[in-house]
Amino acid sequence: MTLKITALLENQVFSPYKGVLTAKAGLSLLIEKQKTAILFDTGPDGSFIDNAKKLNIDLSTVSTVVISHGHFDHCGGLPFFSTDAKLVCHPDVKNERYYGWIIMKNVALTFKKLSRKVEFENFDTFFSKDEMYINDEFLYSGEIKKDKNKRYGIIRNKDKEEKFSPDLVKDEGILIYKATKGLIIFIGCGHRGVIDIIEYAKKLTGVEKIYAIIGGLHLRYASPFKLLMIRKYLKKEKVQHVYACHCSGLWGRLWLPNAKNLSTGQSIELD
Repeated sequence: MTLKITALLENQVFSPYKGVLTAKAGLSLLIEKQKTAILFDTGPDGSFIDNAKKLNIDLSTVSTVVISHGHFDHCGGLPFFSTDAKLVCHPDVKNERYYGWIIMKNVALTFKKLSRKVEFENFDTFFSKDEMYINDEFLYSGEIKKDKNKRYGIIRNKDKEEKFSPDLVKDEGILIYKATKGLIIFIGCGHRGVIDIIEYAKKLTGVEKIYAIIGGLHLRYASPFKLLMIRKYLKKEKVQHVYACHCSGLWGRLWLPNAKNLSTGQSIELD
């Protein structure tokens, strides 16, 4: 059976739909397998809903919404979405986060706000730091545990003595589909590192073969050294399909083996 993936929102519009659909910095993917429909991220606002209507896609069939992490360009569309679907995410998606630096204890220099207020109690929400099976074929990873963490801004803490803390984006999770040809891994932004994410998916499932990776890989400003390392890794793993979108960037895609776009309005099918 084939898996159908439609980009409801991405940074670019698929050429046949230019002037019709809306593109914004963010990601929202509709993943369909027979009677199962999963929404992976919602983009920054309600644009994914408008695009779905123009594509004649009925979002009322969505049974599960997976939010990869709490940055606004991935969860900001939730307040616009009226659904009875189960919502799956890490509890730290609720963190208030910013671009900025901690200057000294309880003093920080903040710039752009990276989070958005979402009333999670309005949804049938399942918060989990650990892996969670959605069904026999789909698995939410929970927190991708690793030894070394990179900082991506700061978190403003509420009701804590320490007002600010580094944002390590520990809430970033992935969606894993167990295909007959190997794992298909859906990634929101890749803050936890492409190689670490794939290795964690293999560890969780016990499946060594990676068939496809799809989503944002956070490689727009990556160094040639890092990109070469990822390129060698993907070639070694013999990943058949790499759909690098959103924050992967043209620069990142240039380095990845057989990397393809997945733009707003575009649908792909994988066996």
